[in-house]
Amino acid sequence: MRILNFNIRFGGEKRTYKIVDYLLNNDFDMIVLTEFIKNDNGKEIIAKLVEKGYKTQPSNENGELGSFIASKEEFITKNVEDRWVEVYIPLMDLYVLGVYVPDKSGSQKNLFWKKILDYAEKHVENKVLITGDFNSCTKEDSSNKTEYNAKDLMKLEELGYIDLWKYNGTEESKGYTWFHYSGTGFRLDYAFVSSKLAETLEDVSVYSDSQIRESKISDHSPLVVI
Repeated sequence: MRILNFNIRFGGEKRTYKIVDYLLNNDFDMIVLTEFIKNDNGKEIIAKLVEKGYKTQPSNENGELGSFIASKEEFITKNVEDRWVEVYIPLMDLYVLGVYVPDKSGSQKNLFWKKILDYAEKHVENKVLITGDFNSCTKEDSSNKTEYNAKDLMKLEELGYIDLWKYNGTEESKGYTWFHYSGTGFRLDYAFVSSKLAETLEDVSVYSDSQIRESKISDHSPLVVI
């Protein structure tokens, strides 16, 4: 199964056709996008994916930045909120949560993280994938050793969720998924799986496609799980 987690940078803008080409040419089974906007560009992405047989679900219908899930397998939408898409795939008995965590530190971000942790605890005995742009990192995941909501990331792991990057990242995944204009690198994009799901995984590899960021299709490197 090929899973993509990709921040497309402010809805894609003039880069939308390049984003669509990337999505379709790589034949992903599941796609989670962040900074998705359901404007004309977002509707174009949806239309092209639907043409290829994907079922889609955006988080926001109001033109604001949010998250988005597309899957080749049929899913049931369980909950949709601002920056939050929660679906269930019956054929795989799999729960998927796509999140776009607020970037600014403060109460809004902390409350969003509380929702993630509550969801993770509620579904700890299920097969779960939680993925997206967390706008959070530990000191080990920033080139200048700063951290943002690191305790929340650690709490998620304490609940038994596995950071697939750490679990089985390839050499290509040792870098960062986003760089500040100052040159500081951060790993902000994650894929966490519950221990129940991890038990079923074999030969999983994770890499960040830095060529996409370097070619200016987005300012984030896509995270690919295969």
